[in-house]
Amino acid sequence: MIQQYLTFKIEDTQYAINVFSIQEVLEYEEPVKIPCSSPLLTGLIRSRDQNIAVMDIRQRFGLSPKSSGIETRIIVLEITDQEHGVVNLFGIVADEVLEVIDVDDTLLEPLAKSKKFFGAEFVSDVIRQNDSYILVLDTKKLFAERDITNASKSAQQQTKTKKRGGKTE
Repeated sequence: MIQQYLTFKIEDTQYAINVFSIQEVLEYEEPVKIPCSSPLLTGLIRSRDQNIAVMDIRQRFGLSPKSSGIETRIIVLEITDQEHGVVNLFGIVADEVLEVIDVDDTLLEPLAKSKKFFGAEFVSDVIRQNDSYILVLDTKKLFAERDITNASKSAQQQTKTKKRGGKTE
C-alpha cells in the first residue's frame, strides 16, 4: 500500500512523518514560554484558535540548540491519547521542510537493532531513497506522556532545589 510522508531536515538528517499525523505546517514563530513545564516543551503557539505545545525536538535528539532561520518551520502534529480518547496538538521545529513523498510499505525497512545514535528510540522505520536514508519518526514514542511528564517533574524538582540553595529535603 502506498502512503504519504512529509520529509524534513534537522541538522543534516532527513526525517519523515506520515501525513495522517500532520495537521499543518506553519512558518516559524517564537513560542511563548510556559512556566513550570517540561524542559522538552519550548512554549505555546496559537493556530486555528487552538493552543499548540511546541517540543524542542533537537533537545529530544541530544542536539545542540540552533537559532531559527528563513527555512525553519513548525510541523503541527495530531497525537491521539489512547488512554483518554483525545487528540492533542504538538508542534515540532524543523530546520527545513522538504516535500511530501509517496512510499510503498514494502520499501519501509526496520531500523537496525544496534541503534547507536541519539533519537534512535523514536525511529520506527527507514526509507532508502536513491543513495540517502530517511528516518521515519514514531510520533507516539516521540510524545510519550510519561517522558514529557517525567521531564516536567524533574524540572520542577530542580527549581525547588535551586530555591533551597542547592539543598534537598
